[in-house]
Amino acid sequence: MAKYMLGNARHQLDDKGRVRIPAKFKEGLGAVSYILPGRDGCLFVFPENQFDTLIDSLSPANIYANDEQNELATMLMAAGSSLDEDAQGRVRIAPELLKVAGIKKDIVFVGRGKFLEVWAAEKWDSDFSVLKPENLSRIIERLKHFGV
Repeated sequence: MAKYMLGNARHQLDDKGRVRIPAKFKEGLGAVSYILPGRDGCLFVFPENQFDTLIDSLSPANIYANDEQNELATMLMAAGSSLDEDAQGRVRIAPELLKVAGIKKDIVFVGRGKFLEVWAAEKWDSDFSVLKPENLSRIIERLKHFGV
C-alpha cells in the first residue's frame, strides 16, 4: 500500500451526480471517507482517520460557546457528508457541493498526500495543470520563494 495519495485522475459525473473514486486513490481512502467544501472552489475528500483529526481540531472545549470555532465547525459539518459507495462502486456528491465547486460533468481528483481534492476539470486545467506551460513557469517561480 502506498503511504500517500499522489497524482491526478479524471472522471465524469453521471446524470445522477455519481462518480467512481479512481482506483489509485481507493486504497488510501479506505472503506469510509467524507467530503467537505475545500479551498478556492474545490472539494476535500478525507479518509476516516484524517477526518477524525479534522473533527478533533474543530471540536471546541465548550459546544455552547458562541465563538468562531463553533461557528466554523457548524458551517463545515453542515455542508459535508460521507461518501457511500453503491453496488456499482459509485459515490454520490451532493448537488450543493457540486455547485460550490462549479462541477457540471468533468472532474479531476488530485492526490494531496493524506486526502484528495476534487476540482471541476475546467478550473483545474486553467489554473493548476502543470501541462500548461504558463502554469508550470508560474509554479516554478513560486517554488523559488520556498527555497526549493
